[in-house]
Amino acid sequence: MSEVSPQLIDRLLAISRALAGHIDPGSAFRATAIEIGTLIPHDHIDLAVLSFDGRMHACYEAGFHTSWSDLAQHPVEGSPIRRVLWGQTPYLLTDNALVDDRFHFEGAFDEPIFVAKLRSRIIVPLRARGSVIGALNISRHEAGCYTQEDVEVAQQCADLIAPYIFALIQTEEARRAMLAESEARNRAELLRVGASQLTEGMERERRRMAMDLHDQTLGDLARIARQVSAFRSRGMARAAQLADLEQEVAGCLAELRHIVDDMRPSVLELFGLRDAVEAHLNRSVARAKPPIAVRIADTSDGGADNMPETLRTALYRIVQEAINNAVRHAGPSRIDVQLSSTASAFSVSVTDDGHGCGVIDPGGQGGIGHMHTRAALVGARLRFEPASRKGGTRVVIEIDREAPKGEAVAAERMAAEAM
Repeated sequence: MSEVSPQLIDRLLAISRALAGHIDPGSAFRATAIEIGTLIPHDHIDLAVLSFDGRMHACYEAGFHTSWSDLAQHPVEGSPIRRVLWGQTPYLLTDNALVDDRFHFEGAFDEPIFVAKLRSRIIVPLRARGSVIGALNISRHEAGCYTQEDVEVAQQCADLIAPYIFALIQTEEARRAMLAESEARNRAELLRVGASQLTEGMERERRRMAMDLHDQTLGDLARIARQVSAFRSRGMARAAQLADLEQEVAGCLAELRHIVDDMRPSVLELFGLRDAVEAHLNRSVARAKPPIAVRIADTSDGGADNMPETLRTALYRIVQEAINNAVRHAGPSRIDVQLSSTASAFSVSVTDDGHGCGVIDPGGQGGIGHMHTRAALVGARLRFEPASRKGGTRVVIEIDREAPKGEAVAAERMAAEAM
């Protein structure tokens, strides 16, 4: 290698000064691109930075952008410069990358080379702590622009910026890890508080059911028992009296079934989510005045019935509350329920043509707050949106088929206790 000139030292120092003060790899690199350009003229320059496992890489571009930087990460095995990233060659120098087979192979993400007409190219590795952490890529539209001396200068630039870029990447990863940990703690706390509120709500509902049983069903049964006792003391009963008695017993049975179904949705267990939702939908609108038309459509091919019981029950309870809210508060003439699925997610939507629900407070008390809590407990996404420009509300519940693990185990335990 030839002796380093004072001019080169000055430009390298300028690159070092350009790095100062930046807190992310992209902005730091873009700040140095102009200074590198005074040493090696270029039409395009980018930095490929490896992930910590070495299987993916991110691309930071300066000047005009290509599809290399459209995605956050690219597989290294598809990179046109993978030989440098894998450490298989100390550098790549080409007079015309459009026809150089080293950049083109089956599965190569080489489209930008042709689109941007990147003919002359220099690719040198970035090294930190003795390992390749990425590559500096310098290109021009014209063919035959670069020499071996340019490769040596490019490597000096890469050696200068690599430690700084590596430090910024580590700092960024540490910041992301801290944010993720903080978010996980916040979610856990929100789930804990939400589960507590949900449990309190369920306890109030149980007390209400106990009062209903005491004040209505048990009262009806006591009256029936007195009538039977009177029939026995008289030794006979008329047909009309027996018919009235039969009707009262049937009413008690219906009321008990309704209470039991509210406590444990047996239709859900026996026939699945679709039939359970349809049964609740029909029961909810049975006495509505004016009548409410209903429709349920299932294009999910029974997707929900392969989910864990806790998850199915949570989905059913959310849909149940959405239907109840529409019937009680929206004044709709129609309610539609749609069950659908994709390869990655399952969703249920409840749509009404009522007067809308206004601003939703996810942390509020009552039914809507419980809906959000149930959704959070099982990792579902819940949203409320206008059904159309004319009004109405659509409630959408979505859940990934493969729920994330980790906090999901604790959440499922809390969900099971609160169902």
